[in-house]
Order: sequence, then C-alpha cells, then structure tokens
Amino acid sequence: MMIRSNWTRSALAIAVCAALAACSDKPVEPPAAAAPSAATTAPEQAAQAPQVQDGVTVKNPWVRAALAEQDATGAFMTIESTQPVTLVGVESPAAQVAEVHEMKMDGDVMKMRQIESLAIAPGQPGELKPGSYHIMLMALNGPVTPGQDLELLLKFKTADGKAIDMPVRAQVRDVVAQGGGHHHH
Repeated sequence: MMIRSNWTRSALAIAVCAALAACSDKPVEPPAAAAPSAATTAPEQAAQAPQVQDGVTVKNPWVRAALAEQDATGAFMTIESTQPVTLVGVESPAAQVAEVHEMKMDGDVMKMRQIESLAIAPGQPGELKPGSYHIMLMALNGPVTPGQDLELLLKFKTADGKAIDMPVRAQVRDVVAQGGGHHHH
C-alpha cells in the first residue's frame, strides 16, 4: 500500500488539471454578473478602492490563502471596461505559473481548464469567482497568507490591438476560517 503526501496529491491535482487544459482560439464570454452570494464571494473585508487604468476597472481583487503544503491558489475579482477588451494573460511574482481558467460542469463532473482569453464587453462586468472564471497561481514562490497583498499583472488587448498591462494589488484572504465559500483546486 502506498501512502501519498498532501504535496503529492496537490502535484497530481495540478498535473491532472494541466492535462485537461484545452486551449481555444476564441475568447470566452463571461456570463452576466449575478448578485453576489456567500458561497461565491470572499468574506466582507475593508472596502478596497477600485483600480483603474486605460478605461479598465478592477474591483475587489482577492487571493485565497494557501496552506504551506499547497502549491497553488486562485485569484478573483470583477473586471469592467469602458471599451471592449480581452484578458489575454496574467503574471505574478508570487507564482511561477499564472493562467486564466474556467470551471464548468461537464455532465456530473466539475472540470477546470485553462482558457487563452476572456472577453470583457463595455457595461458587462466580468466576474472572476470561485467555481467559475478565475486566475490560477501555480508553483507558488512562497507562502500566501491572510493579510498579504499580492501583485498581479493583468494583460489586456483592446479591439484595435493595443496592449494594456495593468498592475493590480490583490489582498490575500483566509476564506475558510471566516466562513466564506470553500473551493479546492
């Protein structure tokens, strides 16, 4: 009988997710923003001012805390824009790998996959939240603990091809300890 450590299980889960990743050459359209619920949002925290650059607004960016043995976590936020933009990438000094992912039901199974881009239409907020679209931070470079601010660099393209590289500071939150939504990657 072989006993697997939490690290091995985490590495296996990441490998399985990577193997399931399917890239599309079409931007994915996010569903219309729904009213927040306790199951899909982080616990109430001190209000964070929206971050704005080149007509793109990021509201309430947060990252789920990761236990010391975890090698991955998720980042969540609401993205709005005054013009059509597409989120085409993300980087973070907190992780060796940062990708835009989606989770959706495939029959009776919730599947996660990397997507190449996420279209944000003017007046239609893009919700990145647990159990849906989100940013995966993998191969973490260190602990991700509650109270930290993590840097993310969101990479957008406008309809006319202009690149917008938007730095965003996201607060790390301990969702489980505070009774918020619980979601594993």
